[in-house]
Amino acid sequence: MSSPRSGALLTALLITLWLSGCAANTDMTAQQRPDAADAYTQLGVAYFERNNLSRALDALSRALEIAPEHAEALQALALVYQQQGEMALAREHFQEALQNAPDFTQARNNFAAFLYAQGDFQTACEQLEIASQAANYPRRSQLFTNLGQCYIAQNQINPARNALQRAQQIDPRYARSYYLLAELEFSQGNDSQAWRSMQTYLQLANPNREALQIAIDIAYSRGEDAIAADYQRQLDQFE
Repeated sequence: MSSPRSGALLTALLITLWLSGCAANTDMTAQQRPDAADAYTQLGVAYFERNNLSRALDALSRALEIAPEHAEALQALALVYQQQGEMALAREHFQEALQNAPDFTQARNNFAAFLYAQGDFQTACEQLEIASQAANYPRRSQLFTNLGQCYIAQNQINPARNALQRAQQIDPRYARSYYLLAELEFSQGNDSQAWRSMQTYLQLANPNREALQIAIDIAYSRGEDAIAADYQRQLDQFE
């Protein structure tokens, strides 16, 4: 069920489009075109967030008719195509968005996630490396954590560790970086480092099955049987 807020947003966008007189490209002045393209893009994103993919596709296609190089519309359309399983079209639109706006960090992050899901880890890492250089990006710790995960998928241990530690340096409270670092260090036999990372993760995030299981394994590996048993009791509560 859609929220009242999303419904109000759609209504507001539709009114904006109606007031701007966007009946046809030829009816718009040069000043109206960017506003109309932005409004259709926002409308498309709103429909996408409500999982109404057909209307999202229509709105974003309309935005691109008005402004063919509109990077936000292109990357939103890439997300729609990805959701529809049209992977070639999704890749094409991500690439076009980044060609038109190389500094569009969110689009680059989304493209990297797309590539990662496709198993193209090397290219995904390359995109994340570029994105991580955007010092003013508000979710930069997330970018470095994603980069660490990408390196892990390629078994590049030191680069993965460096990326995850960089994520923690940028935002010491970003829990997922500690979880991934705990997994990484434990896989390398570094029980003490893994234990510290897992303890920090459990302080920052609510325990879940996966984290508790890793905590149990690390505790047993360290000979901390009583602590492992306590985590096991917590894990049993999820059953």
